[in-house]
Amino acid sequence: MNWTELYQKAVTFSYDDGVLQDLRLVGILNRYGLKGTFNVNSGLGRKNGSFTYGNDSVGRYDFAELVPIYAGHEVAMHTVSHPRLTDLGRSDIIFEIERDRRAIETVFGTRPIGLAYPFGAYDDRVVAILKDLGVTYARTVETEHSFRFQTDLLRYRPTCHHNDPALFDLIRAFLDEPASEPRILSIWGHSYEFDADRNWDRFETICRLLADRDDVFTGSNAEVLSDCGNQFGTASKGMKP
Repeated sequence: MNWTELYQKAVTFSYDDGVLQDLRLVGILNRYGLKGTFNVNSGLGRKNGSFTYGNDSVGRYDFAELVPIYAGHEVAMHTVSHPRLTDLGRSDIIFEIERDRRAIETVFGTRPIGLAYPFGAYDDRVVAILKDLGVTYARTVETEHSFRFQTDLLRYRPTCHHNDPALFDLIRAFLDEPASEPRILSIWGHSYEFDADRNWDRFETICRLLADRDDVFTGSNAEVLSDCGNQFGTASKGMKP
């Protein structure tokens, strides 16, 4: 059932790269009954997937280790090796998407329908290839600063990053303003940023504000952005009977 049949508002979170800090982030989401989408690179793991962010070294989980961590949440594609898709030829783009999709399907037992663009890089050519491959939605890193119900899901623009200075004003507007049509609050980021910025309390506050709302559907990107979302996870805590 489409959430818009019961709600006018929905909230969803999207986090990238399959990093060690996802364990803490998932724990917070679970504690507040919220849902997330985790975009993973199936070809990168502990041995070859670490990288530097600011002054910190960021580690990744091996792919299979992520299965219990992401239980109850959506796992989506982020390509095999995290390249800029705009730099690749068609055959390499297809490889990065299809190999990642098959790996997720094999390890997690669900067929992913969505993608987050590595580095946020995409163009009309990349979008056309994703459409040919049957990808349902692809999340960009472009800030929307609105809650509008978007129809171009292969160029989906989230409301904002979790560190956006306007985020708490946006949350208040989302929760308090009446909705005459479907509205989506979509927050994205990388969990390792909370370590680097020393602001895990910010995420706790975000989740606390959005939890236990009878008027807001809480779901993964697939559940919120596509009509077929219920195939990829059970209804969230906020789902009305």
